[in-house]
Amino acid sequence: MKKAFFLLAAFLPAALFSGTLSAQDSTAPRDLAASQRARSTTASANYTSPSALNDVAATSIHVRAIKDFKGRFAKSADEKWFRIEKGFCVYFTEDGFQTRAFYDPKGHWQASLKYADQFQLPPFIRDLVRRAYYDLDITLVNIIEVPEHKAYVVHLEDKKTLKILRVSEDGEMDVLHDYTKSN
Repeated sequence: MKKAFFLLAAFLPAALFSGTLSAQDSTAPRDLAASQRARSTTASANYTSPSALNDVAATSIHVRAIKDFKGRFAKSADEKWFRIEKGFCVYFTEDGFQTRAFYDPKGHWQASLKYADQFQLPPFIRDLVRRAYYDLDITLVNIIEVPEHKAYVVHLEDKKTLKILRVSEDGEMDVLHDYTKSN
């Protein structure tokens, strides 16, 4: 289990700093796809420098990575490949949600990061979070997958508080950040 959290910690900064955090009116209807596109645009502008993120031609991507991507993410759309320091990253949309997948230089899948909402959580994990923090709204979920493990980073907030939780697929939960909003 410690190994799973160690691997999660390697991709956690991307999950935490790739999205913008903002208060939302829970009574207003949300266009999740539009907010995901806006978050992705902001994230790529803030998280990586232009020199670190290079759009690559399909011929320079390892064949193993493309084959794995097509099999693993069969419902993907609008994929865009980038060369990163240690391999490749592909941004794409799957089931209306922005997703990133990471591959090493030899084309082996390393991890994926999906921006989701509370309804993408497994029911027992959503129930666990809702019972512990019944007075906070779930505003964003990051689903982080590494080989043989999956974890969830859950963003909760109300008018005065913002909490970011890490929940393992076994239901172990810990608070990563706890903020108090200023007026």
